[in-house]
Amino acid sequence: MLKIAKSVEYALFAIKYIHESGNRECVSVKEISDSMNIPYELLAKIMQRMVKNGIITSQHGTNGGYILNNKPDAIFLGQIVGALGLKIQMTDCLVHDPTVSDCARFKTCCLRSPISKIQDKINLLFDHTTVQELI
Repeated sequence: MLKIAKSVEYALFAIKYIHESGNRECVSVKEISDSMNIPYELLAKIMQRMVKNGIITSQHGTNGGYILNNKPDAIFLGQIVGALGLKIQMTDCLVHDPTVSDCARFKTCCLRSPISKIQDKINLLFDHTTVQELI
């Protein structure tokens, strides 16, 4: 049913690592990858998405790497999920407007409405849970 994607987990580990590196200028993908046992290429893609969405900043050059744009108490779980192009979903029919081709029970489903209410609460929880609460 509902499961956090590995990429979200890896993003959280990376943010935690950068945060805990303290006063250092930047942290490289290789350093995070090696220290946190995260596949390098996957982490590099995750970091690029977080840069694109303003969660972290990349600095190029010899001592380049990544820094956080905000403290972990100002970064929200929902922000990370969105930055990675993911959606929090309990069922497929809650993400888009379903049709009969998506689900044979579409017209008679008695679960969509109550599950939709639960989905709204989950979205709210993700949007209000800070990274600080998780790390």
